[in-house]
This record gives sequence, C-alpha cells and structure tokens, in this order.
Amino acid sequence: MTGLTFDAPTVIRTKRDGGGLSDAAIDWVIDAYTHGRVADAQMSALLRAIFLRGMTTAEIARWTAAMIASGERLDFSDLRRDGKPLRLVD
Repeated sequence: MTGLTFDAPTVIRTKRDGGGLSDAAIDWVIDAYTHGRVADAQMSALLRAIFLRGMTTAEIARWTAAMIASGERLDFSDLRRDGKPLRLVD
C-alpha cells in the first residue's frame, strides 16, 4: 500500500464525475473493501458510477490485479488424475 490517504466518498465522486481512478485509489478501494473499511453501500455506489462512466483499459487492468492480489491464491500444481498431472487453464 502507498502512503496516500483515500476515502470512499472521494473515490466515488471522482468516478461519478467522470474522472479516472489512479492505481493507488483502485488499490486502496479494493483493500479497504475486502478488509471491511468500505461499506457495501459505498462499493455499490462506486460500481454504479463505474457502470455509468466506464473504465479505461488501464483501470480495468489495475482493478483486476488488485482483486487477484486481495485474495488467497490456490495452488493446483499437485492435482493429478490417474497419476498424471492435470493440465491447467488460466
């Protein structure tokens, strides 16, 4: 996390008013939401603003990366069928 400080109303307002979300803002909102510091209603408002205003390719890429980083990654390398490793698809 960066040393920058964000708050949900400002992030929501930025997107609602047609602005872009910085990498730091996206990282913050995903982290804050997954740790219970952003309420469901606030995330809903942000997602509505995103639906109405859209996201740039860069915002989508960062949002996806932040979501991936927010959760537990599962390791399927030991999965086998008939003693053979399974071929995994991302």
